[in-house]
Amino acid sequence: MARNDRRVLITGLAVISPVGIGAEAYRASLAERRGGIGPIRSFPVAGLPSSAGGEIANFRARDHAVPKHAKALQKSLKYMARDIQLAVAGAELAMADAGLIDGGVDPTRIGLDLGAGLIATDLDELAPAMQKAFPNGKTLDYKAYAREGIPLIPPIWLLKYLPNMLACHISILMDCQGPSNSITENEAASNLAIGEATRIIQRGRADVMIAGGADTKIHPMSLVRIGLAEQMSNWAGDPAAACRPFDKDRAGIVPGEGAGILILEEAEHAARRGAKVYGEILGAGSGCDAHPAGGQDPEGKGTEVAILAALRDAGLKPSDIGHVNAHGSATRISDLAEARAIRRIFGDGQSVPVTALKGYMGNLVSGCGVVEAIGSLLGVNSGWIPSVLHCDEQDPECGLDLVLGQSRPTDNPIFVNTNLTRNGQAAALVIRGQRSSG
Repeated sequence: MARNDRRVLITGLAVISPVGIGAEAYRASLAERRGGIGPIRSFPVAGLPSSAGGEIANFRARDHAVPKHAKALQKSLKYMARDIQLAVAGAELAMADAGLIDGGVDPTRIGLDLGAGLIATDLDELAPAMQKAFPNGKTLDYKAYAREGIPLIPPIWLLKYLPNMLACHISILMDCQGPSNSITENEAASNLAIGEATRIIQRGRADVMIAGGADTKIHPMSLVRIGLAEQMSNWAGDPAAACRPFDKDRAGIVPGEGAGILILEEAEHAARRGAKVYGEILGAGSGCDAHPAGGQDPEGKGTEVAILAALRDAGLKPSDIGHVNAHGSATRISDLAEARAIRRIFGDGQSVPVTALKGYMGNLVSGCGVVEAIGSLLGVNSGWIPSVLHCDEQDPECGLDLVLGQSRPTDNPIFVNTNLTRNGQAAALVIRGQRSSG
């Protein structure tokens, strides 16, 4: 199939992360190698394998609302779980950055495509109802739960925890009447959302798309899930260094939270309104390992399929790529599988620089792809590749040209951003930066 000639540019962006809120704060943290992982302080974590997390301190969504939306946002906060608030704050910042808060696009031609996760409920909202369900303290009584428990659950309870509500609240606040999609694919979600949003614009269904993702795993239920899956970091040293992508002593996943939003815009539409440009989405691809034994294929075939598909979509060769921003989950199987896929595509040794950013902020799950892509985009637009944090000694089996120590100078603004899930779903983007913007 011939590629559509409608080019898709990045004309606005925002980051809400443990290492900075806003693009400049985030870029400065990456440039100065300042991480945001530390002991979780929001609730007790005794009994878990690790106390470490990438937590955003003092975040309040209303602090990031533009004046015209402040009243409506304040009224809606009671319907928003933290994941939703992160996404809405990111969209506010990104739309303001793109100069679109006060119009500039037909409402029927602007849509949303967001990655979202399984939103964990606040336990105190269900606890009174569940207490009624156990009248003798031991046995579940369904009739008592129906009769006395359910009436105690707030009528709007479910609206706070539906994954599509990230996009719903943003579309209501910003009068986005175009396509609206939500993708729940864990760590692959936001890359998939950006790829889908790009194709919507290329097909002529929209001129502007708000794309990206948000998630938080700084929650008791989320931490229990990660622990039960035996994926959580058991790093015994400084919690700040618990997430160690590709390190020989990597110890597992560190949960995080955050949001990343890109404003994608058709090139001629952007030119007509004189929009600034951060970069361009050149290609997108996806794949899946479909490993019969469950979990990831140790050879990383899904990642290979996704990257090759994105390169084909971009019309580029592996040699055209300036660096790879890898998933780098800091789990033993995943990092090695990903490294094998990268080596098969780009060659062994010093063929392509590779970075991975979870050492700064942990795993943002449905938000990780877009936040990490923005890190590379801000970097190349300033002439450097962000470095890997807390990889003190690369696992020799990985065999990658990791960017270690200080950031690495580059004059190639094209990079691949790739992410994958613990079950083998993979998604990749090819993005070209715009050096003049930074």
